[in-house]
Amino acid sequence: MRARFGRLAAVAVALVAGVASAGAQGTLSTQGFGYPLGGLSTRASAAGGALGEFDHLSGRNPAALSGWGRSGLYFQYDPEMRRINVGDVSDKTTTARFGSIAAGFLIGTRWVVGVSNHAFLDRSWATSVRSGQRLGDDSVSFTETFNSRGGIGENRLAVSYQLHPRLLLGAGLHLFSGENRINLQRQFDDSVRYGSLDRDITLSYTGTGASAGVILNPVRGVSLAASYRHGGTMRLRVVDTIRTEAKVPSRFGAALRLDVISGLTLLASADRNEWSKLNGLGSTTARGLDAWEYAAGAQFAGQRTRNTAWTYSVGYRQRDLPFAAAGSVVSEKIYAGGVSVPVAGPRAMLDLALQRAARDAASGTTTERAWLLSVGLSVRP
Repeated sequence: MRARFGRLAAVAVALVAGVASAGAQGTLSTQGFGYPLGGLSTRASAAGGALGEFDHLSGRNPAALSGWGRSGLYFQYDPEMRRINVGDVSDKTTTARFGSIAAGFLIGTRWVVGVSNHAFLDRSWATSVRSGQRLGDDSVSFTETFNSRGGIGENRLAVSYQLHPRLLLGAGLHLFSGENRINLQRQFDDSVRYGSLDRDITLSYTGTGASAGVILNPVRGVSLAASYRHGGTMRLRVVDTIRTEAKVPSRFGAALRLDVISGLTLLASADRNEWSKLNGLGSTTARGLDAWEYAAGAQFAGQRTRNTAWTYSVGYRQRDLPFAAAGSVVSEKIYAGGVSVPVAGPRAMLDLALQRAARDAASGTTTERAWLLSVGLSVRP
């Protein structure tokens, strides 16, 4: 029994950590260890991600926590509707995600402490495969179904400090944790004679990291931001046994913000993730690819409600996803827009974002299109 469970665990690790074909996985975006959400809030997503380094609700730059202004809470929900096309065959799925939960606490006039949880890598997929094998003199057919639910989350405890009216500093500690709940089923066509197989296995992940960030306003209307996260050890466990170890991906980001025209903000950013540090955590085929992300966006101040302006955002983002599909690099282009609506003056804001993602494999034979909706609510009593 123990040997059989070990074989099933090995299969589960290969399914979750390996890179299967896009057709078998059911998506281009959830290859390897999953789809990277990027730690962006709804408002930052609406601006194409270019706001991320300046945004106190996003999980990128701890120096941005000073943007809370007053103590508060934030909740975010991110469903995705995607369709994949492989030749003449297409399939569609809907994935519900809780993007983040965050809280900020003011200490005096210069310090802000923030705690947050952001979705780091989402790994939800399902696939069904027809196959067969020889049992004695008989050739039997069966259907194998694999399901994965869950992912890896990023928990952060961070602090920001206003060293000077034009200079903000920040630092944070990160704990990465999560699990993939794997279900493996084999249903024989002649189930009365051969029965069926149904097994559940849970893979769990834990890792650490530390970050630092800065926001500088060298002249009026111009802001610069940069942040760095150093990844510690990441461990994969099956039940209570450590199976493999690797490193949490390190990342570096930089951004520019221009507020030279009243009511208009222009944004641009670049972000580098060292996904290759995950190599060795899964199978040898799960090779992470270091990737750049580039984004540009704009925000416009609109009508006012109870002395608080509505904010409209548009943006564009492009990047390569961290894991290849059947050996082909997957690129992603995102067009985004959204609005921030004051629902109780400055004390509560409802953020809405809609993103259109186009994901393509380098081979050109598989495409994926998705609508990503994001809803965020911040409350600052």
